[in-house]
Amino acid sequence: MDVIFWNSLSFIWDVPSRYIGPYKISHWIEKFGYSSQVIDFVKYLTEDQLYTATKKFITPETKVIGVSTTFLAAQKNTWSDGSISFFPEHLIKVVRKLKTEFPKIKFILGGYGSEFIYGYGLWDATIMSYNESSEDIFLEYLRYLKGETNEPIFKLITNYYLTNATKIRKHYYTAKEKIYNIEIDDFRFKKSHAILSGEALPLDISRGCIFACRFCNYPHLGKHKKDYIRGMEFVKEEIIYNYENFGTTNYMILDDTFNESIEKMQEFHNMTCNLPFKINYSAYLRADLIQRFPETAYLLKESGLWGAYHGLESLHPYASNLIGKGWSGKHAKEYIPNLFHNIWEGKIPQHLNFIMGFPKETFEDIMNTVKWVEENKLYSINIEQLSLGDPEKTHRHSIKSEFEKNSVKYGFKFVDVPENHDKLLAWKNETWDATNYSFSDTWNTINRYIDEHKLRKSSIWNLGNLQLLGYDKSYLLKTSVNDYNFSELKTNVRNVYQQYYDLLINL
Repeated sequence: MDVIFWNSLSFIWDVPSRYIGPYKISHWIEKFGYSSQVIDFVKYLTEDQLYTATKKFITPETKVIGVSTTFLAAQKNTWSDGSISFFPEHLIKVVRKLKTEFPKIKFILGGYGSEFIYGYGLWDATIMSYNESSEDIFLEYLRYLKGETNEPIFKLITNYYLTNATKIRKHYYTAKEKIYNIEIDDFRFKKSHAILSGEALPLDISRGCIFACRFCNYPHLGKHKKDYIRGMEFVKEEIIYNYENFGTTNYMILDDTFNESIEKMQEFHNMTCNLPFKINYSAYLRADLIQRFPETAYLLKESGLWGAYHGLESLHPYASNLIGKGWSGKHAKEYIPNLFHNIWEGKIPQHLNFIMGFPKETFEDIMNTVKWVEENKLYSINIEQLSLGDPEKTHRHSIKSEFEKNSVKYGFKFVDVPENHDKLLAWKNETWDATNYSFSDTWNTINRYIDEHKLRKSSIWNLGNLQLLGYDKSYLLKTSVNDYNFSELKTNVRNVYQQYYDLLINL
């Protein structure tokens, strides 16, 4: 194999689910004659399993082992010596073994989470696009390693999380030649990906977000409505292929804003109505766009929507307007219950996400939001802490949010914190002080109320693969997280990962 990709999601429940990034790059480079293999769920494979599976695919031609960090680095891990890392300990051990045995192989970090990764002296480079496709950047890097072209464009970076970082690595962030076009992307999962029968799969229909919320530092913000959208004929062909080869009918649509335009919703609805079977899917949806274009609520329902993720962020009039989501502070309290109970007849669960830390929104305001969810018998709520990093202190090399670029304008002040303090919680405003431990204590108090009052249910992203584990959808929709039999859940999860490993190792 020319390239081996390591991939994994990392969430509290550890429910099997795939991030699509490495699969897309693998599909792209194979069009140009390069061979590749994705090894997924690396967080949940044992050290021996990961080492054995990787060595199985290493050949004299292997140039790169690429590690996808976008969701692998979503949570911190405690190592056996008590240290904290965004990488699982066994993964680093395997990297060290392989670097000793195969010193010519390049170990590359890719994806949004790469800027959170400590150096360990292990990584040769980072690849992460700002506002273009990583497919082209990786292809150019691979051609360079093969001696087929000059080195791609790069900048030298230090580790994001270490203020006094000394380890410098190359960061490839743009392509000289832009070839990839999502509009004609004919992506397919393959049997060599060891897809489980009936597994819910990620579905990539468009890239980027038409909005630019002021706290957001994700790439591809502010695109036009009809840019970077796959032709529905390619989406349809992929869905039919997955059904015929893996029995898949459940999907997680990854678009930053799935319902960005009526035209897109109409085309998707028409495509699903012409499938020879029904699909179900979860998606990120802007509730304000559903209200603005009421037809889309029914198009979504009829096309198979079974889980909606709404990033409302705040119901406070000032805070919601400050972040660029003024609709949430004006209309969400009335519209969201109507959408859930009346328009969708209580059949489509809505996960409501909020962020704690905006100016003028107090603890009492956030608790009122939580109680609004409870009183209106809505599906599920999550409260996150506002994460902002001082661009001058954190060596950040990705997209910077509007709040980070113009902190004073929006009422934020960045402050120095100890080396072991979270650098994304080194800010203050007139209402909150994220550097004070009481900030996290307040957040914990809110979450205790949510859990005690059973307001947190299964994430909409887990609905498909929890059914793969044997759970009935009706059970999932009515059962709070705290009422699950976690001993049984962990056993079922371990069994699924063992099934995956057996498929992979027997390829």
